[in-house]
Order: sequence, then C-alpha cells, then structure tokens
Amino acid sequence: MATLTIEIDKERDLPILQEFLTRMGLKFEVEDDEDWGGLPEEAIKGIKAGLEDVEASRVHSHESVMAELKRKITNFRSKNA
Repeated sequence: MATLTIEIDKERDLPILQEFLTRMGLKFEVEDDEDWGGLPEEAIKGIKAGLEDVEASRVHSHESVMAELKRKITNFRSKNA
C-alpha cells in the first residue's frame, strides 16, 4: 500500500477528485488541515470573509477611522454649540 498526499483547492477540486477516486474504486480519506477549534460554521465564514477583505484591501486602519470620527464629532459640536 502507498500513501499519496496532495494539496488542492477544497471548494473547486475536492468534489471532482472524490468523484474520480470513487469511480476508480480507490479507498481514500480526506484530512482537513483547517482546525478552527470547534467554532460554529457561521463564525468561520465570517472570519474567512474578513480575511478576504484584508487581502483585497477593503479595510480601514484604526488611525483613519479615529481621525474621521474625530472630524465628525468636531463638526457636530461646532454646529450644535
């Protein structure tokens, strides 16, 4: 018996590979390398979405958010003084 270890795109490639191996009559086991410590699936989806936002630069720094908030508070106070 031999063991083959490969890394694939889980969403795109895994279903195709499983179908192929099944049709070939081969026994296989899928090991998921992502250990999320028992987090609910919705939490994991949210974390992954956030990581995608970071990678795509769809985020704002703490400094820029605080500067914008300070500007808005200052404007509010000057209009309502």
